[in-house]
Amino acid sequence: MWLNLALAPAIAFAARPLNTDDANVVDPKSCQDESWVKKSKLSIERWTVPGCNFFFDTEISVGANFQSETGLESSQFHLLQAKKRWRVLESDSWGLSTTLGTLKHTGRTSFETVNDVYLNVPITWSVGQDRFTHLNLGWVNHQAQGYGAKTWGLGFERPFNSRVIGILETYGEDKQPTKYQVGLRFWIIPQRVQIDTTLGNVWSASGSAVSSQRWVSVGLRLLSPALY
Repeated sequence: MWLNLALAPAIAFAARPLNTDDANVVDPKSCQDESWVKKSKLSIERWTVPGCNFFFDTEISVGANFQSETGLESSQFHLLQAKKRWRVLESDSWGLSTTLGTLKHTGRTSFETVNDVYLNVPITWSVGQDRFTHLNLGWVNHQAQGYGAKTWGLGFERPFNSRVIGILETYGEDKQPTKYQVGLRFWIIPQRVQIDTTLGNVWSASGSAVSSQRWVSVGLRLLSPALY
């Protein structure tokens, strides 16, 4: 259980439900809330991650997860992260940020306990009108389990029109199966309200594992105007 959850924040929080982050942060003096539900055959996760950018072009986010899994008690995870933008993404150029965060969960055993610290470096290239490529390189320290691992992600965004965007990504962590997601992103109110939908699995899944490991997710993103 914890292995899947420990990976997700290490590829920090893009406009969900993507795992591969982009190099942007929410607009200065503004906030956002990203909430999503991720459902597989054996579990369901419910996330909410509000964040604000009030100083130094740094987005501070505080989040929580509530998870139910077949045969196990319900569990809860807590997240805190800071994302600093170093280079603003402009058309036909690139942007750079760094994210530092922590994810915690108190389990009944040391194996179930999560006390992760992660660093991620998102780089985004603008490759045409509203077309983006995202690369993530990072590290997660699974303190409760006593080891660290490299993390990575590669994602793409391509618009079909002004309101519908296609998304594709693959991402992973050392010693864990590499995963992928495909989906669509819809602007309900441009630059204010967005809905995301994805379908994902692990690349190595075959036979009955294809259906047992497959997941779907639906996310809602709310963006505020400048608050002061």
